[in-house]
Amino acid sequence: MMTVGLMRLMSRLIGSAALVPLALVSGCSLFAPAPDPLPSPIATNPAALRIAILAPEALRLPASGVALTVFQQDPAGKTITRSYDLVAVPDTAEGQGVATRIKPGQVVHVLRLRPGDALDLREQQGDMEAVRAAGGDVRPGFSVGLEKACWNGGGAEGAAPINILIKGDDDSGFHPLVADIDVAQLLARPAGTGLKSCHS
Repeated sequence: MMTVGLMRLMSRLIGSAALVPLALVSGCSLFAPAPDPLPSPIATNPAALRIAILAPEALRLPASGVALTVFQQDPAGKTITRSYDLVAVPDTAEGQGVATRIKPGQVVHVLRLRPGDALDLREQQGDMEAVRAAGGDVRPGFSVGLEKACWNGGGAEGAAPINILIKGDDDSGFHPLVADIDVAQLLARPAGTGLKSCHS
């Protein structure tokens, strides 16, 4: 069951052939190439990692139910994957890094890992790097799940889209994961596959 579903993007590999970045909204036929290079799931700094969600104010995010999944798959189908519930960053200055990307009608939500989860991700990165060092075409990526979000409004025709960005360290800035998700299309999908109403 997916609402907005898992938004996946295969990031570039460090020190090996680069993958063609592709953004995917599972359960929705929305595909878009990443416009600029992305942080590597293996090399990103967990303590500095930030997810920015630019969305209409009527999109309600749960307090700690936005899930970040970090994964790596090899050609044999073996996957190293773990999901982490993100929490809001209280410092509004964190949102300044996406100020130039905000579209009319959007508000900014900046999320981060809890300190304990940052340590767990660091351990996962070690496991992922060990597999990569052994050779093979490993495919690391990020996935952001908004299935616990809801729409606190009426129809969404003409509403601002949803954009999701990621920052992997203190210096690189934010990079788009997936762009211009149409809220009206998500609301129009059958129950269990689209964005649910907060009043349902």
